[in-house]
Order: sequence, then structure tokens, then C-alpha cells
Amino acid sequence: MIQIMTKRSGVRLVAAMAGSVLFLAACAPGTDEAVGGEGGDAEDAELGDKLTLATWPNYHDPAIIEAFTEETGVNVDVNVYGSTEEMEALLRGGSSGIDILMPTHYAVPGWIEDGLVQKIDYSKLGDVDLSTWNELFVDQPFDPGNVYTIPKNWGTTGIIYAPEAEDPVTSWKEFFERASGDLTGHSVIVDHQISSIGSAAVALGYDLNTTDPDELAEIEQLLVGLKPDLWAITSDVQPPLRNGDSWSSIAWTGDGVQVQRDNPDYEYVIPDDGGELWVDNWTIAADAPNAAAAHAFLEFVLRPENSAADTEFCLFPHANPAVQELLSPEVGENPVIYPEQAAIARMTLSSAEAYNSEARAEMWARIKSSS
Repeated sequence: MIQIMTKRSGVRLVAAMAGSVLFLAACAPGTDEAVGGEGGDAEDAELGDKLTLATWPNYHDPAIIEAFTEETGVNVDVNVYGSTEEMEALLRGGSSGIDILMPTHYAVPGWIEDGLVQKIDYSKLGDVDLSTWNELFVDQPFDPGNVYTIPKNWGTTGIIYAPEAEDPVTSWKEFFERASGDLTGHSVIVDHQISSIGSAAVALGYDLNTTDPDELAEIEQLLVGLKPDLWAITSDVQPPLRNGDSWSSIAWTGDGVQVQRDNPDYEYVIPDDGGELWVDNWTIAADAPNAAAAHAFLEFVLRPENSAADTEFCLFPHANPAVQELLSPEVGENPVIYPEQAAIARMTLSSAEAYNSEARAEMWARIKSSS
């Protein structure tokens, strides 16, 4: 059985997946069930026999990757990283050998500006039509017209609380107040400035993506004062929730699905006062050594039935409504994975400005080092 890990925990896969995983399968032409691919020996020769993917832990159904290899003869080398920052450092180092990367949206503008990713050739992607996808995640300011990116999965940053919290924790204002009140010593914030600084900003009535110096000073005062009352600052939020150390925690969609699945009396909520929305994206490195194979892989995984299998595996919502229609009720109708539209409307996409803010980065370092 493949264990599902928290999407943004930053914990690397161990053993066989510690560095990279090479999925091997027989080199064969297209299968009878393939959609949108022409196959053929000449085309396979043009694709080569290798593709390298930089991505998150347990974010892809191995069966889909194996099926791609069977159809095309291209083996996929999967390199796992714990953050967008790690992927970015790899690209900026040059000659990474990576073909496809999976950045979260807020990193994309800088990657485009600095020439780290190439334009996607949609003529090679079969029937992909982003005009039918969820408008929250396509044609956004981080990549107008989706010239360089295509959404994979998206998610929310919310609150998960245990029965020991007794009363529901339904807003960021309440989360931070109670972390220094009745939940002292039993609350967790994540080690991610976008999410923790942003959620504190919302609690104080400010924009999630604020870089205003006065507002940041107030947020810093709140978080420095809160730190002694926290159980921890960690992105690996599931263990303390599961063992009873944490009763209330900032969490991402994957944490909410997995913890609530195993502990039905826990609740994951999208706060009443809003919060963070994010989307991870397919991109092709500017210096990808196997760009043809990269496009072939995108064409394959973007077929709705294949994206549905991937979504069933990783348990994060997909931006293509046609994919949701193919999901099992346990996934497609799960309100943690696919929240109600009214809840989504309260959320805000985190910004490139907040991600690249030196003031926020330096502030986060001070908060973590404070006593």
C-alpha cells in the first residue's frame, strides 16, 4: 500500500522514493483505451526514452505514470521535493536536467520573468480546452492566458480542530485568540510564511497578501506574542493532531482529508473570515532536455480519465469540471476536497508579491527565532 503524505509537509519520501523513483514499464505503442494520442514508432523515437519530473510527495498515481510509459516507451524519473522554493533553486542552478516542474502559482511570475520555463505548445496537447475549466484557476494574473502553465490540483488553507477543542473554531480571529486562551499549548501554525502570516493578517482584518510595513509590524507582534503558547510551528501537522498534542491547527486540504478520514470526529473548516487559496501548475523547464516527451506526458495526464485517477490518488481537487464528474462520490462529493462555492468565494489566491517579499521572509525568520 502506498502511504499518502501531507502535500506541503516538506517531509521527503524515504527508502525507494528518497531521491527519485524510476517507473519502468514495457516500451509499447499506444493502448486501445488511449485518448488523443497517435502513437507510432516514428513518434516514439522523437520522444526519446526518458522524462524527468520535479514534483511534490505522493502527488501522482504510479499506475498513470506506468501507463504513459507503456503507451510511449518513455520512462518517467520522479524527483520529489518539499517546497516550491526547492524546485526553484534547482532551476536557478542551471542544467538541472528537469523537464516538468510543479510550482505553486505564486512562484510562476518570477519564473516567467527570469526565463525559467517555456511556453506550452497547446497544439501538442490534444483536446485540452481551458475555457471550460474553473475560472478561479485559469487565465489568472500569475499567467494570463496560461501561456506557461496548466493547473494540476488546487486546495485551501483552513483550520482543523479535534474534539478536545470542545467548541468549534470557525474563523482565523477565533483561532489566534483561542491559541492564547483555552487552547494554549495545543495549537499549531505551519512553517510557511505565506500561510501563517497570511492567516494572521486575515485574523486582524488585513489582506492575506499584505506587505504594508505597519500591518506587518502588527502581525509580527501577534505571532511573536503567540509563539510561547503554541505547541509548535511545523508543517508536519498530522502527527500532533493524531496523537492528541494538537487540538487546533492551520492545515491544508490534504491534511484535512486524511485526518478527518481516519478521525471522523475531527473537523476541517474554511474560516468564516476567508483565507488562502492555491493552485499547483504543470510547467516545462526552459532548458528541458526532453521537451517533446514533456508535451506528450501533459497530453496524457490531462485526459480527463487520467486526471481523475490522479485526483483519486492524491485527494486534491482538480480545476477541470469534467474530471470531477468522473470521481467516486467519496472524493468528488467530499466537502473538504470540493468545498461549497460560498466557502471558496471567501478565499484569496496568495500572491507573488507576498511570496517574494523580503520583509515577510525576514519577519518570519524573526518570529521563528523568538523565544
